[in-house]
Amino acid sequence: MKVITACSIACLILVVLFAGCTTTTTVQPATPAPTSTVIVSTPAPTPVTVTDQTLLGTWNLKSMVLQGGSAFTFPTNTQITATFDNMGNVVGFAGCNNYNALYTLSGQQLYTGMGITIGPIVSTQKFCAATSDTETTYLQILQKAKTYTVNGDGLTITDNLNSMLVYQR
Repeated sequence: MKVITACSIACLILVVLFAGCTTTTTVQPATPAPTSTVIVSTPAPTPVTVTDQTLLGTWNLKSMVLQGGSAFTFPTNTQITATFDNMGNVVGFAGCNNYNALYTLSGQQLYTGMGITIGPIVSTQKFCAATSDTETTYLQILQKAKTYTVNGDGLTITDNLNSMLVYQR
């Protein structure tokens, strides 16, 4: 009987050992294969660049009219220029410093002319006491340009305060 009891205990110990060594396997449900989605996009229309051949070229500033005609200035001590190219660049000399900027024509007819935006303006940083006030005023009006009008050899740029830059070829 001792042998049967010893065999029973040995079998019980083996069962417990084997039970502790087994692992349970959990079957995961299969992940569905990703579905492919075809996105059809319509490209955004490319904006049409508006150009005006009459604007292109170099213009020499003849006068500035401040805030709708309240003051006129005539730069006499230096030649201020603006050169417009067909790539949307405007470059020039502002009386002491060279400047450049991008310009965009809207093609829209407004009350004071055709729509234009200029800027931001980048310029060299020299100081010239004789022309600094004129240059500052000129660049401020140019940066705020809203419309332009070309009449023969004359160009007028008007800002949002109705200040004007009047040029000739």
